[in-house]
Amino acid sequence: MRVFLILTIIFSANTVQAQDNLAQGGLQASIERLASDPDVHGFELGMLRTLRAVEKTLQARYEYGLGQRLANLPLLRLDTGGIVNPSPTPSTPATLSQIMDGFVADMAEARAVLEHGEAAGIKPFEMTLGDLWFDINANGTREDSESAIATLGEVVLGRRAAQNFSMSDLANQSLTIRFDTADHAWLLAYTHMLSGFGNLFMAFDPEPVLRDLMQQRLGLKDAPEIPNFYDPEVVKTEIEALEAEEVEIEAQVADIDDEIALINEAIEGLRARSDTTEDSVLKVDIDLRLADRQDKLWTLRGERNQVRRALRLVQNEIRAARSKLAPVAGQFQQMILQERPTIDAIYVAIKALAQQPDAARIRAVHTHLTAMIAHNRTFWERLEEETDNDREWIPNPSQTSALPLTIPPRLAAGWQAILMDIEAVLEGKLLIPHPALPEGYGINLPAYVDDPTPLDLVNWLHGIGAYRHAAIGPHLSTQSWRTFQRLSLGNAGGFALLFN
Repeated sequence: MRVFLILTIIFSANTVQAQDNLAQGGLQASIERLASDPDVHGFELGMLRTLRAVEKTLQARYEYGLGQRLANLPLLRLDTGGIVNPSPTPSTPATLSQIMDGFVADMAEARAVLEHGEAAGIKPFEMTLGDLWFDINANGTREDSESAIATLGEVVLGRRAAQNFSMSDLANQSLTIRFDTADHAWLLAYTHMLSGFGNLFMAFDPEPVLRDLMQQRLGLKDAPEIPNFYDPEVVKTEIEALEAEEVEIEAQVADIDDEIALINEAIEGLRARSDTTEDSVLKVDIDLRLADRQDKLWTLRGERNQVRRALRLVQNEIRAARSKLAPVAGQFQQMILQERPTIDAIYVAIKALAQQPDAARIRAVHTHLTAMIAHNRTFWERLEEETDNDREWIPNPSQTSALPLTIPPRLAAGWQAILMDIEAVLEGKLLIPHPALPEGYGINLPAYVDDPTPLDLVNWLHGIGAYRHAAIGPHLSTQSWRTFQRLSLGNAGGFALLFN
């Protein structure tokens, strides 16, 4: 069962009539061609606009030379295929927010097209894997690293599964899906989900934190320089004496190592003689000599450990003395320098969450997630009513998917149970558990939406940050998710992404 394969198809849409156009001209050319008749092509246009929104985030990352630096951020985790801009535009603290805000706006446009198409009558269309490519470097030419598989593979499938797929026969097959009325609701649900995550990001806009970080770091250039407190000549004399001591200790270590080597050689010889002789008296003599040498070996190893420890201490002192002349990065500082991008990202995330969130954005997140559930429920209702069996996307029990996909029995019902729980949380009928709140208390999500506060890490870990939004009542249980995990036969994450 290759459920993860299906996720790559999400971003692979075009009609039979436009396959060459998409494969050669890309997303924007297909959008411009179909936009002349939105009543007929509304569904397909909505899909292509959704894909184009993803492509624009990749192109923005290329333009500013961000590459894989955004790999751990929601919505911006797609692989850029190692395509590097040789002359990137300098980014600013606002760049990341502009990319995300643009993505949210593009999702709204795609959704408007889908809704227009629904009002005009949903027209099914076909989609084929292999024709889609993301023009990451915006040069209008398709490259191998810009294919849907190359771009989406590791993030969507995982590294191993992506490699297996790329080497399988499926990667070379022209897999075609016919998206129909039920799938229209599925796509609408997906645009709401993506918009929800985008608005959540913008609710805690990191631009002020990034701007402050940049200014603070630039301020380091103006830091005053303090004259050296230590007398360089005195320090150099100390270093010379320590280095001479280091040489002496190294010689001691070498002498002990030589002596240990000789004893080991002698022990091997005695053991060989003991194994070959049948003279019991001689064996006793050999055993005594072996014991004596082993005692010496044990003593020498102890001495070597002590001398080596003395050597390390002297070497540490030499490094410390040299730092008096010109401070150098220690091992820990070198590690910090290597991990600086990750440390900066964690810092920015924590500080951004500690800001007062944009209330309108928080309400938008709630609205989009509510709409996502409604459209997803519509999808399952329409899917259940289908009687055809024509290259299905997500099949009902009487249908067959056009892809190597088998949905285990009762999995659809299990997913809808999860949606019901999420909807109950959004409506405040179930509380979000918090381990630091008193027994019986939980977080009322609508209360937070009505009065959003900063997500200060310390306050929320302690629990006091949740007091303002606490209520007493039934808590969200993980049972629905655990059931879904069991029914999915170990592919819960993949099916969750597929089902939306």
